[in-house]
Amino acid sequence: MSEPASDSNERIAIILKSDAYEDVLLALSFAGIAASANIDVAMFVTNRAARLMRTGGLAEFNPVDRVGAEFMSGAEEMGFRDLGRMLREIKGTGRLRVYLCSRGARIWDIGPGQMLDEVDSIMGTAGFLLEEVRRAATVLTI
Repeated sequence: MSEPASDSNERIAIILKSDAYEDVLLALSFAGIAASANIDVAMFVTNRAARLMRTGGLAEFNPVDRVGAEFMSGAEEMGFRDLGRMLREIKGTGRLRVYLCSRGARIWDIGPGQMLDEVDSIMGTAGFLLEEVRRAATVLTI
């Protein structure tokens, strides 16, 4: 795996732990904005969000309450219908690396052949903390 080409040393680390539609949309929005500003992004997908990194996982959103359903409906009306496509487009910039938490992969029984193509690799929490977070100027937890 190669590092994204960067004309700046600025990096953002995003830790995505929530599997709520609005939180995943926010994480992807932040990643997309950063990538479009030529900032490298490392996204660590863990806990409940890890299940979404299974092939087809980004199509599994089921709002658990009325407010969540209203938000999802409103976001879809604005054009945010396909979060998988959004992830693919951000990956296409060469600025985003996606890491699936090794613990989350075990909990959700996701092996290498079952992950979204956009996942760069499985990584442990310590590795992400000591490698990616340490190099990031900004760290966001969602």
